Order: sequence, then structure tokens, then C-alpha cells
Amino acid sequence: MEFASDEKIRAVEGLLYEFFEHVLYDEQPIFVSDEANVFDVSTLEPEELGKRCAEYYGACVSVEDLKLPLWQLVGRLRVGRENDFPEL
Repeated sequence: MEFASDEKIRAVEGLLYEFFEHVLYDEQPIFVSDEANVFDVSTLEPEELGKRCAEYYGACVSVEDLKLPLWQLVGRLRVGRENDFPEL
């Protein structure tokens, strides 16, 4: 069995760990590929995901933002948090 690449995910491993620790704290995926978005690794509803992102990162996220590959999403959330930016 061949898995999809996780090169980009490994490049943001610390950010992904932070995301799982503070947003998806009740879910632990086994493998996350570069193609995966949050809906591939979480069973939470978009509203709950948005609420948790807003609570931790201080950023408003749309359903379209949540459809981004996880490596892109966590990078944008982190930049937004560092810049006190309310929207992605």
C-alpha cells in the first residue's frame, strides 16, 4: 500500500502539533498527508472547528479556509495569531 506524500506536513510538524493540541485535542489521526484537510482528520462540525480556531488563534475561519490542506491552514492560523489578524 502506498500513502500520499507528507513532506509539507513534516515541514510544519510543530504547527500541526499545536493545532491538534489546542483545536483537535480530542482527536488523534494516525497519518496526515499533504493532501489532507481538517475534514479528513476530524469529525467535528465546521461551526465547532471555527469556534475552536477562534478561541485559540483569535482568527475567524470560513468553511473554505477549513477546506485548505492542513499544512496551509496551520501556517495561516499561526501567522494570523502572531500578527493579531482577525481573519485569514
